[in-house]
Amino acid sequence: MTTALVADSSAAMRLAASQMLESLGFRVIVSGDAADTLSLARELRPDLVLVDGRLETADGGLAVAAIRKISNACLFHVSADGGAAGVRSAMEAGADDYLVKPFDAALLRFKLAQARTRCRLRPENAWPRLVSDNSAGRAILWQLQPFGRAI
Repeated sequence: MTTALVADSSAAMRLAASQMLESLGFRVIVSGDAADTLSLARELRPDLVLVDGRLETADGGLAVAAIRKISNACLFHVSADGGAAGVRSAMEAGADDYLVKPFDAALLRFKLAQARTRCRLRPENAWPRLVSDNSAGRAILWQLQPFGRAI
């Protein structure tokens, strides 16, 4: 099962994000502070991390940068600020994508699909497969399809 870590200082946001991710088939772990988040990311190696932009490490740095140093997980920066400067700083710190609060399940599903397309997040049991395509008429063609797309 694909694991997600939701790190947010707001209990309501942790609950909402957890419910959305669980409905999408993720096993969810939650954290409310940066130290616990870093410990969980190091120990459990989640596939996806949603981290609140206000979470700061003990030295005052962004939790996004600290998580990126210890984990190669798909990392979404979540913030109420959707301004260009906030998005840029999150991406420079190592975020793979950015979600503006409040977000809904449809947007989260879209962002997850983008992450899968960019190979930052692998869905469970989604190894490339070899499939036949006889739509050309005469000969059977073989295609390698990761995530349902022919390459």
